[in-house]
Amino acid sequence: MITVLHLPFSNSKLPIDEDDVAFIFEDLYRGRSVVPPHDVPTRPTLVRWDPSNTLSIDNCVVFELSDAEKHVKALWNPDGSMATATTAERLWGRGVKSVVDRRAAEARRVRDWVM
Repeated sequence: MITVLHLPFSNSKLPIDEDDVAFIFEDLYRGRSVVPPHDVPTRPTLVRWDPSNTLSIDNCVVFELSDAEKHVKALWNPDGSMATATTAERLWGRGVKSVVDRRAAEARRVRDWVM
């Protein structure tokens, strides 16, 4: 089971479906965490990389649950608004940001090809 963290919390429908979740987890991130050493997560969790952008296939990354919780705690306030104290790149480093950028570009290429 893959958890999708969607913030801010609301009753609205998610902008990605289960096929998108499978694509993100299996194809983009190859079933591995974005955080080095890129282990296969025992509790995979998808979360937005950049809280200033909406949830989409090119703004969603795979974390182990504990890393996802760290990401959410650092980048969102308890009320669901975006925190301004740090960025995902500062939290995880340039290497992880580079991986995310490459995966996002790949997602956009696939989306453009399908559409």
